[in-house]
Amino acid sequence: MKVFYSVLLLLLLNACAKPLQPDNYGDLISSTQVDQDTFQMSSPGSASSDDEKSVDLSLLRSAEVTLENGFNYFVIIESDGQENSTYEATTYDGESYAHSDPGTTNTIVCFKEKPQGFAYVALFVKATLRAKYNLDQVAE
Repeated sequence: MKVFYSVLLLLLLNACAKPLQPDNYGDLISSTQVDQDTFQMSSPGSASSDDEKSVDLSLLRSAEVTLENGFNYFVIIESDGQENSTYEATTYDGESYAHSDPGTTNTIVCFKEKPQGFAYVALFVKATLRAKYNLDQVAE
């Protein structure tokens, strides 16, 4: 009988755990606007830049912040303290932006129109990562 109650207790505790959902994952990642078109996303201090899920969720939040602010594209210009990777620079309106790989902390510059060179397509990133983590798709 003790085994039955132990298993029942574990099942009840598991049922109470809140899975990753659209209404709670965003709380794990803070976003700060640092300029008209520049934002910084940060995962909690315990998140590791080697943790694929933490990196993906920070990238997802980057895409959502881009869309929420009326932009369509973004470039990560700094991540987890790493600036200016060796990628081809992105150019927009005479400005050049070197970009970094995504990390748990991303500083992004957003664009309404596609810049010359590499840029993430925010709507595509959002749809892909929401599907990967089985988050409800929200129509844009």
